[in-house]
Amino acid sequence: MSEAKIQRAHPAGFWQGAQDSQAIIFTYLPVSFAFGVSATQFGFSAWEALFLSCTMYAGASQFLVVALLGSGTSIWMTALTVIALDIRHVLYGPALQNLIQDKLNLKKTAIWAWGLTDEVFASGMIKLAQRRQEWSESWMLGLSLCSWMSWALGSFLGGVFSNQVSHLPQFLQAALDFLLPALFLSFLLAAFEKKHTLVVVVSLIVSALACYFISMSAAIFIGIFSGILAGLFKYYVLKQDDENPSNVAGA
Repeated sequence: MSEAKIQRAHPAGFWQGAQDSQAIIFTYLPVSFAFGVSATQFGFSAWEALFLSCTMYAGASQFLVVALLGSGTSIWMTALTVIALDIRHVLYGPALQNLIQDKLNLKKTAIWAWGLTDEVFASGMIKLAQRRQEWSESWMLGLSLCSWMSWALGSFLGGVFSNQVSHLPQFLQAALDFLLPALFLSFLLAAFEKKHTLVVVVSLIVSALACYFISMSAAIFIGIFSGILAGLFKYYVLKQDDENPSNVAGA
């Protein structure tokens, strides 16, 4: 029965990707709206907020960008800070490519790879890990493009209506700030499998310790590096792989 289901599975198309992006869109719109409001408070116009969201598309890091630029920090120092915070995105493409079996179309790849935010990456990983036959570049294109457009639209609307919402209670702003990490955490929990326990636990513990004793920025890099080391230790020392996690040396 399971083999028959696999044979009947067809790659999802662009519109299916657009439909699957709804969970991301409903989160991106209020958060990006808050970014547009924040940008105008630091002296940027609605069009400039839209420009940042279209060209940078750094998610929550854009709040830091407008704060740094608005306080007079040089554009080079601002750029280096954002690169340091978002360097993890360099790993998203190779991680997906290792699971993609089909030959990639360069034009499509260039577009959807630009939209590889934390949430889009997590959605792609879930599709490739759990429903590989349904993944396609057209699906990925619909997912990332619609997510990107919703972020840009929310940024512009936030800039336009900033005067009307600038006096909202602070707890609403705090709730908006929590939406992005909450969404990403839900994706991580959906993609989590028992075979990943070692890598996840090591990364979380090391990241938490680094965040407490060093800084948040350092915790990101140290957490990524510790996860890589844990994966290598699992594969080469414990002799476990994802296809056969019970294959332990000496078993």
